[in-house]
Amino acid sequence: MSSHAAPHFAETAECALTLPRSANPTDRHYLTNRMVIHHASARAFLRRTSESLRDAAKELDDHLGFQRFLAPLTRQEGRPTPPPSRPGGRHR
Repeated sequence: MSSHAAPHFAETAECALTLPRSANPTDRHYLTNRMVIHHASARAFLRRTSESLRDAAKELDDHLGFQRFLAPLTRQEGRPTPPPSRPGGRHR
């Protein structure tokens, strides 16, 4: 998702560089609006990426906490006993 932000930031920069060369007030207004829209879109992509990463980190932390909770319980039960060996040795 964050990779979608880069083209919008590039468009923002392009509009910003074109703005001083524009003599027509209508063109300047259009470029300014385009610049604001692209910048806002890029920031929105980064914000959604940040939220997704935060949610994933919380989910992982919850999972690891549950694993830490279970670890002492499984150690108390002991190791499972191996299956009884068959008389006569190995089988092919």
